[in-house]
Amino acid sequence: MSDFTIPLRIRETNGLPREAEAIRTGVPLPMGLVNDPAELCASIAGRSLPFQARPLAFWRDRSIKWVLVDAVVPVAAVSEAAIRIGRVAAGTSAAHAGIRIARFETSIQVDTGPARFDVPLLGSRLLARVQSDKGSLLGENGVECSLVDGANNRFVAVTETLDVEESGEVRATLLAAGGFAGAAAAPPVRFTARLVFIAGSASLQVEFKIWNPQPALHPGGLWDLGDPGSFHFRDLSIVCHAAKAVDVEWYGEDPARKQRSSAPSGTVYQDSSGGERWNSPNHVDRNSRLTVAFRGYRVTETADGAAPVVTGSGHRATPGVFSPGPGGMGVAVRDFWQSFPKALRWRRESLHVALFPEECAAGFELQGGEQKRHIFLLDFDPAVDGTRLQAFQHPVEVAVDAGWVERSGAISWFTAASDNDDATYRDYINQIVAGSHSFFAKRELIDEYGWRNFGDLYADHEAVHHAGPEPFISHYNNQYDFIYGAFLNYLRTGDARWRELMLDSARHSIDIDIYRTQGDKSAFNGGLFWHTDHYKPAATSTHRTYSKANAGGGSYGGGPANEQDYSSGFLACYYLTGDPEAAGTVRMLADWVCAMDDGSQTLFAIVDEAPTGFASSSRDRHYHGPGRGAGNSINTLMDAYAVGGNRQYWLKAEELIRRCIHPADDIASLQLDDPENRWSYLVFLQVLGKYLGQKLEQGETDYMFWYARDSLLHFARWVLANEVPYKDVLHKVELPTETWPAHDIRKCHVLYLASRYGGGIAETESFTSRAEFFFRRCMEDLLSFPTAYFTRPLVILCVYGGVHDYFSKVAASAPLPVAHAYSFGEPERFEPQRARLGATLRRKTTLVRDEVARMLRQKLHALRKR
Repeated sequence: MSDFTIPLRIRETNGLPREAEAIRTGVPLPMGLVNDPAELCASIAGRSLPFQARPLAFWRDRSIKWVLVDAVVPVAAVSEAAIRIGRVAAGTSAAHAGIRIARFETSIQVDTGPARFDVPLLGSRLLARVQSDKGSLLGENGVECSLVDGANNRFVAVTETLDVEESGEVRATLLAAGGFAGAAAAPPVRFTARLVFIAGSASLQVEFKIWNPQPALHPGGLWDLGDPGSFHFRDLSIVCHAAKAVDVEWYGEDPARKQRSSAPSGTVYQDSSGGERWNSPNHVDRNSRLTVAFRGYRVTETADGAAPVVTGSGHRATPGVFSPGPGGMGVAVRDFWQSFPKALRWRRESLHVALFPEECAAGFELQGGEQKRHIFLLDFDPAVDGTRLQAFQHPVEVAVDAGWVERSGAISWFTAASDNDDATYRDYINQIVAGSHSFFAKRELIDEYGWRNFGDLYADHEAVHHAGPEPFISHYNNQYDFIYGAFLNYLRTGDARWRELMLDSARHSIDIDIYRTQGDKSAFNGGLFWHTDHYKPAATSTHRTYSKANAGGGSYGGGPANEQDYSSGFLACYYLTGDPEAAGTVRMLADWVCAMDDGSQTLFAIVDEAPTGFASSSRDRHYHGPGRGAGNSINTLMDAYAVGGNRQYWLKAEELIRRCIHPADDIASLQLDDPENRWSYLVFLQVLGKYLGQKLEQGETDYMFWYARDSLLHFARWVLANEVPYKDVLHKVELPTETWPAHDIRKCHVLYLASRYGGGIAETESFTSRAEFFFRRCMEDLLSFPTAYFTRPLVILCVYGGVHDYFSKVAASAPLPVAHAYSFGEPERFEPQRARLGATLRRKTTLVRDEVARMLRQKLHALRKR
C-alpha cells in the first residue's frame, strides 16, 4: 500500500492540560510497507507534529517490522486525541522541533531550545551546567550522586564513559556509566545514568541504575539476605546544586494542595506503602526484622538551629518539590510511594532526590547480581505550579489501533478484541485488571510494594493451605511469562491497565529476578530465578526461590534453571518501549542458555567437553525429550535472534530441537500420559509451532523446517488420539489444583497449530474440532474450581487463551503438502556431559586395568624365563 494511516489514541485522564506532551510507543508494520523510518510522519487534525522514528526489528526483505515512534502532541485535560502516522507526502516534510548535540573536549552539550545541558565526559558530576535565557540554572557543583555505605563512608559517582545512545528531532539520550570513589576503598557497585532530553523542553528525565555485579555465595543453594556477596549501604541520593538559594513549594498526595516552606531545609519521606498492610512480613531484613517504621509518609522541616518538626503526613505521596519562578528548579520521582522508601529533600541551595534515603533506619542490601533502576525528573525553570512534575508522574495513555496491529501480521496468533470473542474467556481474563481478583487488588494482600517488590505478582496459589493472621508471602517472578500475556492483551484491547501491569512487571523482573553476574558458575550466570518455593513463605530469600528458613533436613536448594526461562515478555517490552535494558535482558538470557549447555565451561571439560544438557533437560537431568526446559531454551534463543540477528542463537535453537524431538520418536517410551512428570511436553510443541511460523516468515522451507513440521504432526496425532482433559485424570497427579485444567489450553493450541501444517482436509478438521473441545473443557473445568482466579491460572490463560479467538476468526491457509524429499533417519539418544563422563571414566578405567594386567603378565613371563 502506497498510502496508509496508522491510528494512535492518546488519552489524558488526570486533569492536566498538555501543551507539548512527549509520547513514545512501538508500532508494528506489515512486511514490505516501510523501508526507511524517514518515510514516516505524524499528524493531529491534519497538522504535522514534531516526530522521529527508529526501527527495532525487520522482516526478511529488510522492511521495518517494528518501529519506535516519538512525537510531541497537544492534549487537553481529560480528553482524547487521535494521532495519525502515515507516509510523508512528496514535497513535504514533517514538523521539526529539533535537538542539537555537540561534542567538546570535556563534555557533550545538548541544546533542546529552552535550555542547553552540559554533560561531562568524565568525573564526579552527572550534569555540569544548564543554561537558559535566564542564565545559569545550576550551581558550580552541578548535579552529583552521593553514596553512603554501611560503614558511613561517603562516595560520589564517577563517570567513566559517556555515549550518545540515541539522537533525533524529538528525543536524545546520553548514557553515562561508571563506579563510585571516595576516601575509603571503592565499593563493588556500578551505576548507569540514562539522560533523556526532549526538544522544546527544559526538563531532563533520568533513569539511574545501581548494580552489584558480585556473585552470591548461596551456600547449599540457599539465597537469603545477608549473603557475603551483598552490598550494604545507607543512602543513595542525587544532589542538584542550585544557582541561588531555593524558595521551595511542595505537594504530597494532592498536587492541588501545594504548600510553601518557610524553613531552609525539609524532607518529604515515604517510609512504607501507606496501605492497610504497610507492615507486612514482606518487608524484612536479613535478620527477619521489619524495615518499615511507620505507615505512609511524613514531611519534616527544620529551621536554623532548631529540631526537625513534622509539618505534614499521609499515606501515599506522589510528591514534587520545586523552586518556582525564573531560574527555578523542580524534582519528582516516578512510583514514589510504590517503590518506597523514597525522599525528596530541600536544603538552602540544593534539591535532593533520595532514591535510597538515609531516613530509612533499616538501611539497604543490594544482593549479588541484583540491580535497581529509578526514574526521576529534573525540571529547570519550571512552571510556577509544578504542572510539568505532575505530568511526568502521570503520563498520558497511548494505544495503537488493535485492528492495525492484527493486519500487520507482526505478532503470532494475534487478533484484535471484538464482540465475537468468546465471552466466558473474555470475562475471565478481565479479572486481571478489574475487580477483587485483579492483580492491582492482590498487591494489597501482601503489600507487594517497596523498591525490591513492586511490579512482582502475588503468588496467591501458594497460600492455599496457609492459616493465620499474617499474610503468606510468595512471589511469582514472571512464571509462564505474564509480561508477554499483558502485552498481548494491551494491544488487543488498548486498555492502559494491561500496559501498566506489563511495564511494572517487566521493570521488576529485569532488575530483581535476573542474576546479573558473571562471577558464578555458567549454569547460573545471567539466569532467571524461579518463583519462590511451593507452599513455603519467601522469608529472607526475597525473590530468589530457596530460603534457609525452609531448608529443614535432607536435600534442599538450587538456583536459576532453564525451566524458569521466560524471555518473550522482555522482547515485547523492547518492541513497545525501545528499552535497551529489555533487549539486553533477552540477549543475556540467551547467553545463559548457551553457557549452561557449554561443556567446556565446567570442571569436567578436562575429560570431556560435550554439552552438559542443562539447557535441554526437563523435570530431571536424565530426560532430554520434549519438555518445558528445552522449550524455554529454544524460545529464548529465537527471541535473542529477533533482537540482533545473531545467527549463532538460531543455530543453537535448531541443535536443541534435533536433540529433543524426532519425527520417528517412539512416543510410548516417553510416557507422556504421566501428567505429573511429562505434562510440559506441550510447552515444547507450542515453541515448535513458533519455530515453524518463524521459518515460514523467513521464507525457509528447508530440512529443519520439514523436520520440525513432521515432528509436530507426529506428536499432535498422539495428542489427538490419546490426550484427555486433565480434570479427568487428576488422580494421576500429586496436587490436583486448578492449574491442571488451565494447562488444557496448551492442548488446544498444539492441535490448532497442527491443523495449519498439513495432514489433509479430514485430519485438519479433526485437529480443529478437538482443539475446540479442549478450549471448552479448559474454561468449564477451570471455572469449576473455587480457586479459579488465583494468579497462576489467570496468567496461563492470558498468555495462551487468545489463540482460540485467533484460530476461530482467521481463515486457515492451504495446508502444506505432506510429502517431501527429506529423510530424517532414526532418533539418536542424547548423552549429556556427566553421563558421557561416567562412560569415559569407565572406559579409561578398563583400559588402565587391562594395560596394568598386560604389563604384569609380561613381567611375570620375563621372571619365569629366568
